[in-house]
Amino acid sequence: MLAHLSLVVLCCLQGLLGVPSASPPPPSLLSDSFSVLPLTVTCDEADVTTAARFGVRVIDEKRKHGFKFKLHQVQGSKYQQLSEGNCDIDVDAKLLQTKCHFSNPKPEDHCDVFRQGERGTWATCAIKLSVRGKAAVVTTYECVTKPEPSNKQVSRLRPDFPALLPLNDPTALKAAHKAVRKFNKESQLGHFFDLLEVSHVTIGYMQPVGMITWVMLALVETKCPREATHTFAPCTPLCPHRAQHFFCETFYYNLQDKVGQLDCELYLPKDSSPLPYGQPEPDCGPLFHQSPEFSACKAQLSHPVPSVHNICPFPLKVILPS
Repeated sequence: MLAHLSLVVLCCLQGLLGVPSASPPPPSLLSDSFSVLPLTVTCDEADVTTAARFGVRVIDEKRKHGFKFKLHQVQGSKYQQLSEGNCDIDVDAKLLQTKCHFSNPKPEDHCDVFRQGERGTWATCAIKLSVRGKAAVVTTYECVTKPEPSNKQVSRLRPDFPALLPLNDPTALKAAHKAVRKFNKESQLGHFFDLLEVSHVTIGYMQPVGMITWVMLALVETKCPREATHTFAPCTPLCPHRAQHFFCETFYYNLQDKVGQLDCELYLPKDSSPLPYGQPEPDCGPLFHQSPEFSACKAQLSHPVPSVHNICPFPLKVILPS
């Protein structure tokens, strides 16, 4: 992490010191043509790893914020055999956070995990499955999501590692909004993009520029075309399946109040078919972090950590506004 941080800071110091820098690199395009092997869950207790992987895949499919996870270890299991080929399974598993944002089309098996110095996260999950013949479903899961190691452990054992910041930290939000403005200014795409979420934030000290905040953020395409620069209407996001998404990383120089170069990856929409003539884009409601579902998730989490995107319990008890 420190080597990477030093390299980027030295590269981007040119802009801070008035030396002309190269134009930003174009975003990388990630194809969604990944092969996903089917997982067949059975009532064979020797095949508990497949049941756990199936549970993790369902957790990732239901994610609407943060990063995907992958199975690290099965910590325990209990099988209740009902009849031939029918059973209920309880699995306790440890999951590791990957670097794939939930909007990334990669399956979790193709995703790298955060290294220790990058301040990743793990989760311990209790997953319940129901197997009826050849059909398996996840009925419930509940997870505790935590950074590993914690800021307290890092300050004692590895003070050279950056510290995790809460995702709603004022400096992080300021950096993220500056990054979105920079993105829209430099973009040549047909629509404006809005902040979907702040995904990961760390802070550290680097000579000679002082404190630096490292931000990962997700952007979503809006309905506003680029030529609509003087509209007073809000730029509402396109529906998730019809929107382009970007996942970006950048550095914010706290003392200089400046955002560094954006490094972004593009995820194409799942449905890019044109709408019938005259038909407006559908309205899919608020983003997750402004939704009743997010409020329900926060209320039902047993040990929420503000610096990570906690895995919401399933099923959620969502109270819709009347």
